[in-house]
Amino acid sequence: MQGNFRYEFDGQNIVLSLGENYRADTALPGLYVYLTNNPTTPSGGYEIGKVTVFEGAHQYNLPASIALMDYKYILYWCKPFSVKVGDALLFDD
Repeated sequence: MQGNFRYEFDGQNIVLSLGENYRADTALPGLYVYLTNNPTTPSGGYEIGKVTVFEGAHQYNLPASIALMDYKYILYWCKPFSVKVGDALLFDD
């Protein structure tokens, strides 16, 4: 996984936007994206959903009830093989 991202509040949802330079590996089945505090496991994290876009700009709408500041990482995880595919730091301590 590579590329830029940003997040914002649109008044109803938290919008996680991935940039034009976003790329993810299409070779792995069952790729999911999470918010988590551990960059090596989705355990205790929030599952955003299944990855359906593997290249280019797109966004995920998260419920406003998500406490975004409670998570440090975006994690890409292959469910069938229980393996990390990539991560990005949301917030630095």
